[in-house]
Amino acid sequence: MRLDVFLKASSVAKRRAFAKELCDQGCVKVNGNVAKSGRAVQVGDDIEISKRGHRKTLKVLELPAKSFNKARASECYEVLDESNDNPASQVHS
Repeated sequence: MRLDVFLKASSVAKRRAFAKELCDQGCVKVNGNVAKSGRAVQVGDDIEISKRGHRKTLKVLELPAKSFNKARASECYEVLDESNDNPASQVHS
């Protein structure tokens, strides 16, 4: 399954065009390597998405079928790490 299709089908990205844009900007890595939108994704791959100081790392658990239930979208991946590196968005005490 294409990377941009996986990101849309698993509800990580709202639209396939946005997923493609993230890939074109170099914001998406698969297994540590910058990935293009057409890259094949397989079960077990690690996907890292970095955008505007926010980073999310996912592990692919299953590839959604064409007739996939959107309510089960989050079951396609496991969040390994999520961080916000943007100091402007952090609350200071």
